[in-house]
Amino acid sequence: MVFFKGATATFFALISATSIAIAEPKNHETRFSVKFGGIEVGIAKFNIQFDDNSYSLTGSGKTTGLVEWLAPSKGKFKSAGAMIEDQLRPKTHQVSIKESKKKEESVKLSFTNHRVTDVKIKANKKRKRVAPKYVPLEAKHMAAVIDPVSTLIVPMSGQAAKDGKQVCNQYLPVFDGETRYNIKLSYKSTRKISTQGYNGHAYVCRMRYIPVAGHRKNHRNVKEMAKNKNMEIWLAPMEGVSVFTPIKIVISTKYGRFTANPQYFGTAS
Repeated sequence: MVFFKGATATFFALISATSIAIAEPKNHETRFSVKFGGIEVGIAKFNIQFDDNSYSLTGSGKTTGLVEWLAPSKGKFKSAGAMIEDQLRPKTHQVSIKESKKKEESVKLSFTNHRVTDVKIKANKKRKRVAPKYVPLEAKHMAAVIDPVSTLIVPMSGQAAKDGKQVCNQYLPVFDGETRYNIKLSYKSTRKISTQGYNGHAYVCRMRYIPVAGHRKNHRNVKEMAKNKNMEIWLAPMEGVSVFTPIKIVISTKYGRFTANPQYFGTAS
């Protein structure tokens, strides 16, 4: 599921005197209940900490209910980097997943000067992603990209933060260690939303998946994801810093509807 893979909006820039100054560290927490067809199948949470011009995001998730009994899995993720004005620049990223009795799988990325400079993958089954079955992954595909976890942070300050179109309308170049893809967000509506820790508005953004490289050609799942026009991410403002982050996620598929509903959204305890 999307939370265990680290899924689903951000940017990049250089550290300079123009970076956003945060007087004291800010620590935000979001907790989700993940449901499929109205039945809870998992839980997830993440924390975002800002300290001066840097950010760190850590999170975890696991299956629950019937899914936990049939195919238990759990995962954790972490990303860190710099924040300059309304831009992010990741430095490190890591995700680990443990499914049932299989060995833990993991991905680690390092970034230097706006580019992925190191990739470490530990997998139970290694796949050779070579042509002609796969779209070749080239050096250019690892430049000017962000990691999947950093997409959970959307800096947006000033008057732009009051405009749902400016907050939502994003084009995010993502590299996850094996594949290069874009996430295109576009404004849909503004909605009221209430949960423990937050009672206010959220900008509802349409979300599209655009494969670029590293994926298998003509693979059914890739095609279905690329054609899916029924994905939404709801962005809400964090307290004390000019940043938006997901408060709700909705993904409809031909098999059913996944929703990540907030259980808590606010200052970390």
